[in-house]
Amino acid sequence: MILELMRRELPEFDHKTVAANVARTVEEIKNGKQVLTIGLIPTPERNEIVLFSLPCALAPPVALIVRQEDLSKYPATVSLGSFVKTDTLGISLSRSYGAAVDAALRQIMPDDNVFIDSSDKLFENLAKMLLLKRIDGVLGFPFEAMFNARTSQSADRIAIIPITETGQYVIGRIAAPKTEWGRKMISRVNEILLRHRPEPSYRQAFERWLPPANVPDFNRIYDAQFLEQQ
Repeated sequence: MILELMRRELPEFDHKTVAANVARTVEEIKNGKQVLTIGLIPTPERNEIVLFSLPCALAPPVALIVRQEDLSKYPATVSLGSFVKTDTLGISLSRSYGAAVDAALRQIMPDDNVFIDSSDKLFENLAKMLLLKRIDGVLGFPFEAMFNARTSQSADRIAIIPITETGQYVIGRIAAPKTEWGRKMISRVNEILLRHRPEPSYRQAFERWLPPANVPDFNRIYDAQFLEQQ
């Protein structure tokens, strides 16, 4: 939705979409290439080399996705440190899961029970491995777990468990290189976001993929925090 919005609102550019993992994307931005990426989460390291827009995406905290058939093995809330003592966890290379979870992963890794996927897909490959029983759990945002499960007709095969290390809702932004081109583009992007974020269609693009239990809290945070960030 955001990609199409930017294409529509920036018609003077010849837009090209490139699939790339987070590490490659950040490296291209660091090298000053004229690229924008959507939904990147700021971190202290990225702030040194990246210009960020206003918030463009809002997501409930990262959770643990497991197979539905294994759900009874786990408590209502799972600690990542405890999980990797007995089960294999899948994560994506160079991805930020939010400050609290990133810090927890640094405490855990390296660990033989943590599988790191380096493909261009942030979640899809790991979800396939989960259902094939090659790993036991995947870190991911509830909206991407629901999107992947519904589009692959596997919604009845997964379960989403909160993790103890999680933090607040995670906010993604559009990122550009720290160049004059990047500054001009972020200014344009911010103007577009300010006009479109309050629209029902923008909100619903995220809301429709959330587990129903997350929707009321999502709307509260969207109104109280997301739209307030100018």
